[in-house]
Amino acid sequence: MSYDLVIKNGTVITPNDTFLADVAINGEQIAAIGQGLVGQREIDARGRYVLPGAIDAHVHLTDPRYAPLYTPGADSFGVGSRAAAIGGVTTFVDFASPYAGVNLVKELDVRQKEAEGEAVIDYAFNLTIRDTDPSRIGELHDIFDRGVTSIKMFMAYDGYRLNDATIFSAMEVIAERDGLAVVHAENDDIIRMLKARLAKEGKTGTEWYLSALPSATEGEAVHRVIAFAAHTGARLILYHQTCEEGVREIRHAKARGQSVYGEVCVAYLVYTSDDYERTLANGFSIQTSPPIREKRHQDALWQALADGTLDIVSTDHGPRKRPPGQPAHGISGIEARLALIHHFGVNAGRLSLNRWVEVCCTNPAKIFGLPKKGQLLPGYDADVVVFDPNKEFTFSAETLHSDIDYSSYDGISVRGYPQMTISRGEVVADGGSFVGKPGRGRFIERGTGKRSS
Repeated sequence: MSYDLVIKNGTVITPNDTFLADVAINGEQIAAIGQGLVGQREIDARGRYVLPGAIDAHVHLTDPRYAPLYTPGADSFGVGSRAAAIGGVTTFVDFASPYAGVNLVKELDVRQKEAEGEAVIDYAFNLTIRDTDPSRIGELHDIFDRGVTSIKMFMAYDGYRLNDATIFSAMEVIAERDGLAVVHAENDDIIRMLKARLAKEGKTGTEWYLSALPSATEGEAVHRVIAFAAHTGARLILYHQTCEEGVREIRHAKARGQSVYGEVCVAYLVYTSDDYERTLANGFSIQTSPPIREKRHQDALWQALADGTLDIVSTDHGPRKRPPGQPAHGISGIEARLALIHHFGVNAGRLSLNRWVEVCCTNPAKIFGLPKKGQLLPGYDADVVVFDPNKEFTFSAETLHSDIDYSSYDGISVRGYPQMTISRGEVVADGGSFVGKPGRGRFIERGTGKRSS
């Protein structure tokens, strides 16, 4: 039997196995995995890894409604998704973030129209609640009916912060519809107090940043929202974990059998707070919220990622244009994540190849309910990456493809880089260039959830 496309002689990496095999594709789906398969087109992957397309479950492509937390990001859906494809990403999860007072469904429609015809790989959305009006909670059912089943909530920051009652009420609906609560967990009251105190004392420099956002404020908020999820029965993922305290709370919740997941972003695994001044001197800031912390916290994150306490690695990709004469802000990474985690995880002995694939490709699909994504199995979407484990690559604005004049990982060199990316059977990136069709990405509808009787 002849297939449309066969990737031959590669080392197939899945969360559970590593083996030599051919991967056959018919149309948009994986048709077979085996030996001696024949295709109308054949790609020789000898000496390369063959893995499921990577999934970035935390991306902020440009959105004018993201203010006041940040100015709009630099990367449009077209630019950002092309960069993602070159970096081995075949699916991403972005956000619809309606202002308070705006109907949730109407805003979701606007966001979907912004992505339609622009994104070159497949995408889904989180819906961010920014409104404490109880009527907005009722609108969540309409959001689920539209195939958006993950609801983002902030416990901090003007224009986003929700009170505990709103988070709890939203979780009740999320549990009823078998969705996913997505939470940015920090204790905003304590952070505000500490920032005001430090400002009054004139302590506003980079060296005081961690003093305003201590790890206890994150750990406490993680504990609190896990308790809400336990009572309501909602599945919960804690975005961008940065500290020992938060990891410990997630570990305890998992031990109790609770459906709690943890995400860590690339920057927290690559950098520590010792890098603040150096990166500023190079023209860009890595000050994030929650913050990149001391090395002991980074060590705890790597350990938690290896042992299953943390489940996925994302980017929180949201770079912004550099203001004239000022350092650039906003972490880029949608193109760099897969290679960075391979280099600092696998090459450094912190992660196995299988765990690398699990946290970058498979677990995001499982946790966010992305159908037919994240695995190399017959009947699944033919989202495949051919990865060269020996290719050396140095990150810079010139070697990457975001619409910015800097890279958050500028000057970092890695061994191992994506050679080819296939999205639903189409080669969309090859040798560091985008070769796919413009606007070919599709919105992923994730089911309507279930209503309790």
